[in-house]
Amino acid sequence: MSETESAAISHIYPHQNPPIFLTQISIGEPAVPLLLIVDTGSSFTWIKCGACNTCHSQLPGYDPMVSLTYKSVSCDNSSYSSSPALFPVKKTGECHYRQVYFHGSESRGTLAKETIQFETDDDGFVSIQNVDFGCAQDIINGSDVGSGVLGLAYENLSILKHFENKFSLCFETLSNDPNSGHSFLALGDGARTTGQSTVLFMKYGHYHVDLETISVNGRDIPNYLTHIKGNTIIDTGTTLLNLAGKSYNELKSHIDSFLDGHLNSFIDGNLVCYNGTIQRQLQRLPRITLTFYKGASLELDPTSLFHQFSDKYFCLAVMMTPEEIDLNIIGITALQNYNVGFDLEDETIFFDKISCDYLN
Repeated sequence: MSETESAAISHIYPHQNPPIFLTQISIGEPAVPLLLIVDTGSSFTWIKCGACNTCHSQLPGYDPMVSLTYKSVSCDNSSYSSSPALFPVKKTGECHYRQVYFHGSESRGTLAKETIQFETDDDGFVSIQNVDFGCAQDIINGSDVGSGVLGLAYENLSILKHFENKFSLCFETLSNDPNSGHSFLALGDGARTTGQSTVLFMKYGHYHVDLETISVNGRDIPNYLTHIKGNTIIDTGTTLLNLAGKSYNELKSHIDSFLDGHLNSFIDGNLVCYNGTIQRQLQRLPRITLTFYKGASLELDPTSLFHQFSDKYFCLAVMMTPEEIDLNIIGITALQNYNVGFDLEDETIFFDKISCDYLN
């Protein structure tokens, strides 16, 4: 096994509640297999370390003290404004980090370098040396799913610099069965960049696209952010589709009108929910289409537009974007049954509605 800048593959596993996709990597020498949250909304990869003080005890992690390839690194005062925030520790020469997420969770620990191992197309393995990552000692308000985060945005500490800034994510349907489907992450030359494409904007550490129209069963509703360049973020670390206030209200009104007399709704937190199951109501539920600049689109069928949160009820998998964020955010539920390819050098993103079995 040797370092390469070519193809690497990682299987992705669904987790229905909370809705999330986890990808498998191995870290260190000897290699420790772990499942990490797939996050295109951040660039920093961090992993629960053995001395984690505030982690959920059931989350597996790894112990850097027994890894032959673990290296702590230093940083300087100029790193304070980076993401994550970096803080030099003069006494030890180490560099501490603090990664804060919009929803309020934090990861804190030591910046280091490690060897991370991926599978390859030919059922072999490839080891990537000197990958920047966070060895997490404190996780605040974090998820109890997975052992950390694989950051797939593009900033300085991103793992993507080892893979020619190209990757793809193929997602099957979220389900309770961890063995269902064949979702996968492909990095480098193995990235699947097929299907419809649109321009990819990279701003403020996020991937942006221009959403032009929103339609419900073929009927257009107003998109109030067309005047903003890059008005929509692609973020697999976010669960649901988030639409800016007026567009969300228009969408909800159209769906209420479509379902009037068929299903009674109730509010659960910030979500509009319905009794029963998606499968039993499948024929009554609407579809929406998000169309981007140059005509690329995402078609959300009922299993992507709604999510089954228990065996008794399901909810509209759309929320209103917080007022302070004048953007739309496309989360993981809206990307089910799609391969999404990112070519950062060409500033292009690809959407292909396809079975991952066909691509894998």
